Amino acid sequence: MTLVVVTGMPGSGSSTVIKEALRLKAEHNYSVRNYGDIMYEAALEEGIVRTRDELRKLSVTKQREIQMHACDKIAEWRRKIGNIIIDTHCTIKTPEGYLPGLPEYVLRKLNPDLFVLIEANPEEIQERRQRDRTRDRDVEALSEIEEHQFMNRAMATVYSCLTGAAVKIIKNHNGRLKAAAEEFARLI
Repeated sequence: MTLVVVTGMPGSGSSTVIKEALRLKAEHNYSVRNYGDIMYEAALEEGIVRTRDELRKLSVTKQREIQMHACDKIAEWRRKIGNIIIDTHCTIKTPEGYLPGLPEYVLRKLNPDLFVLIEANPEEIQERRQRDRTRDRDVEALSEIEEHQFMNRAMATVYSCLTGAAVKIIKNHNGRLKAAAEEFARLI
């Protein structure tokens, strides 16, 4: 039972890389779950958000509560399903600062086997966000995107120290989706 955590900041293409990798590797036994979707469903049930993008604007205390609820669901699925890929964010940029996507209490419960960071150049991320009409993306300067990716790497290092899981960085540059997906497919 393997748990692979794939992270990427909004616009990095992490979800797209996962989908393409699983398409390329038709014979796989992984189930994919999106941590943010699980949190969104819980917040909807409580009636505290209308859209998924409102999650990051909730108080840190409320985000932690919902995060733990999602963690409990994922831990249960892992026992039942087996091999899971969790699509999530390494850090969430909130008005109060960067919030760990997977705080220590979540990591201890999930005990992931591998962390994969999907990255792109800040210019590519900015361009992809501008084209994405399906979400309410924050507008950030290139320097802010660069800082966020730095924070993701730093946080992934901490996650690795806490769990003993390896960290792999995969570059998802424009026009190179297949190469990124192939690299991820080889990992699983």
